[in-house]
Amino acid sequence: MKAYVEHVGVTVKDIEWDVKFFRDVLGMEITRTREDDEGNWQMVWMKGGLQLIAAPEDWQKGQAHHLGLVVEDFEQARKRMLAAPGVEQVPGKPEKWLRLPDGLTIELFQEVSGAIEQLYHISVK
Repeated sequence: MKAYVEHVGVTVKDIEWDVKFFRDVLGMEITRTREDDEGNWQMVWMKGGLQLIAAPEDWQKGQAHHLGLVVEDFEQARKRMLAAPGVEQVPGKPEKWLRLPDGLTIELFQEVSGAIEQLYHISVK
């Protein structure tokens, strides 16, 4: 048996900021949104397996440690991310580690030939 990551759900403090960041800075597409009728929580799914969750405080117990992203151009992605308000280099870590204003840490990886295509066309036989 084989297992693959289908998605990563991350609780965020300001879902509008995070959606704009991942969509506008990194080019990730929104694939689905959902919220409850009372407006207590909201979820946004991005292409590539990222689920952003804005939820009541009692949901905040299992935050993700970090999010690893494969990017087509490491330097361009890093520069664009650092140009976004509040994004910073993680102190004491290599340049591939960046932190968003809500505390989520992102680890960047440079794509190697065909890696992104392989990532989205995995055979699960």
